[in-house]
Amino acid sequence: MSKFRVYTLVDGSERTIKIRKKITLREEMNTLGIRASDILHIKLVIQNRE
Repeated sequence: MSKFRVYTLVDGSERTIKIRKKITLREEMNTLGIRASDILHIKLVIQNRE
């Protein structure tokens, strides 16, 4: 099972990152190069490996 976080930005684009243990939201945002003011919506996506 893989978990991803999808950030929808105010400009309409989306950024996706795979969730890893012991990584904070702030560290994820730094990795993606976005700021809190850029984010419109955050969604958690879970994919089952079949």
